[in-house]
Amino acid sequence: MTSKTAIRHLKNVWGKVGLGEIPTPDETMDTLRLSGRRRKRVKSDRTAQMNLRIRPQEKDRMAVIALREHVSINELFSRMLNLYEREHGKAERPIRDAGPAK
Repeated sequence: MTSKTAIRHLKNVWGKVGLGEIPTPDETMDTLRLSGRRRKRVKSDRTAQMNLRIRPQEKDRMAVIALREHVSINELFSRMLNLYEREHGKAERPIRDAGPAK
């Protein structure tokens, strides 16, 4: 494909999606600058992965709540676990019987 053909094709596609004029090369330079709303992502100490099967509606609800609270779904899950333990008591591993005392 020649450059002219590629540009003609791009103009055709660009117009179909309603983006108006194609930006000039100068307008497309240095577009990866950080925006003024820079937020540094905090590294997590999470190292274990857990895969869940939940209803699509539940996943959607979790995503909406996470978006509303400005947190990840992982953080939302952690908060939900803390709230559950506050309501129903901490989850503790059962102590294994060491056998008869000697």
